[in-house]
Amino acid sequence: MEAVVSRLSRIALLGYLVLPALSGAAAAAPEAARVVLSSKVLGEDRPLNIALPSNYDADKSYPVVFALDGGTGYLPTLAARMQAENSDLIVVGVENVDRTRDMFPEPLPEKDGRGGGGARFLEFIVSELIPFVETSYPSNGFRVLSGQSNSGFFVLYAMTHAPDAFDAYLASSPMIGWDWEMIRDGTAALFNGRENFPKILFVNRGESDYDQTIDFLPEYVELLSAIAPRDFRWTHEVAEGDGHVPENSYGNGIAFIFRNR
Repeated sequence: MEAVVSRLSRIALLGYLVLPALSGAAAAAPEAARVVLSSKVLGEDRPLNIALPSNYDADKSYPVVFALDGGTGYLPTLAARMQAENSDLIVVGVENVDRTRDMFPEPLPEKDGRGGGGARFLEFIVSELIPFVETSYPSNGFRVLSGQSNSGFFVLYAMTHAPDAFDAYLASSPMIGWDWEMIRDGTAALFNGRENFPKILFVNRGESDYDQTIDFLPEYVELLSAIAPRDFRWTHEVAEGDGHVPENSYGNGIAFIFRNR
């Protein structure tokens, strides 16, 4: 694998933000490095946007959040909200190239047969992205995978198909209705006969979320309640008065994860 750092490798991504999670206080967007990782698994270049802690010290080590949907237009808000809850985070934003292809392991009839690349995208994350990040930055080995909407679906898929790759998962408004059987059957297979699963999961949705979330998350929560090992620390939140991908998703998720670490 090969990483190419752009000429403007140290850039501030989009000025300043106003974060409700900070009681209206203004917060600067984290300084970020834009890196392009050439993937042999995917056969394409994958842009990354990497936000370091404001108090970054190369002699320290940090937990890493691998944030899906982490393009330049969204990473500043996402990283700022997470780092407001835990300032000692490296946030690796994974930009989309073909989002539907990558987020879904099977082609979806509802999306004109698009999808089908989820397994390969997961292989890229596990075999190329994680090793690159952990050899390039001072990671302490604690890994979080975060996503929202369709990438929230992928987070739950990754938990069932690569359970040793991450320590914690954050899935906001996961659209599991697109392929409920895959999530249901994968979760059942993951926990079948398993006495221990010392991981952390935060799942949430808005009160007025999309049908692919609202209609299926209750059954997912029931499934976890019935079969998940006792050392699996997880929670499910419904944000009253909010819609798809509630505004407090990333702040609440990071707070829960590191409270239960």
